[in-house]
Amino acid sequence: MRLFAVIVTGFVALGLAGVLALLLGVTGGDNDDGPTKEEAFRQVLATMVLQIDEVPAGMQSLGGSFSTNADAASGLGGGPTEEQLNAWGRILGHKNDFQATEPSTESSITAVSTAVSIYQAAQGASDSFTDRVISARAVDWADSHSDLTEFQQEDLERDLGVDDMLWLHFTGYKEIGPGDRRLISDDQIVFRLDRAWGFIGAISTAASGVEDRAFMLQQIELLARTQVQHMRDGLKSDDLE
Repeated sequence: MRLFAVIVTGFVALGLAGVLALLLGVTGGDNDDGPTKEEAFRQVLATMVLQIDEVPAGMQSLGGSFSTNADAASGLGGGPTEEQLNAWGRILGHKNDFQATEPSTESSITAVSTAVSIYQAAQGASDSFTDRVISARAVDWADSHSDLTEFQQEDLERDLGVDDMLWLHFTGYKEIGPGDRRLISDDQIVFRLDRAWGFIGAISTAASGVEDRAFMLQQIELLARTQVQHMRDGLKSDDLE
């Protein structure tokens, strides 16, 4: 099921492709007078997600991309249609994915997805958020994480200073090598700030022997707070009008 498909076109880690399709071309030629209005809009939007120097050290960017409503509605699964996105007033989205370049024996975040979508008004963003939460509640997440044993699911409450938030925290064990059984966490955070949607997805692998299922939550919350601040700053820009 392509949940939160308006954020991103896919979050691929540990075989979870398609579990949470995340919420969500640049035009314009040479212009001696500076960027066009569309280019300026996209430049601001790209600053509203996490940047390479804000994710854990040792990660590389897998590339950023913008998504129109047609793009966001074209993925696999049962996410919102282009007509629904248009009705909600979604304008454009941007996402970036990061992945660790080397395996670690320490507890670490191994993959991060970060995304944002802008709507014409807060009500449209709120309606879209509500629709995605309803869809999320209908998913069999244990089935979606069938590669994990001793699977657990939690809804976490945190005060991120946003208008709406859903934080799903999934954990379980996985044998990542012969005799090497590790605790894995999959965190999916969707949040709304006024007319902007934000998303953070993070896959983490615990060090051998770690059994605390909250082993990386503090670091992930910091990532979310960093993006919230980027969104708050971006929304102040006249270029998003």
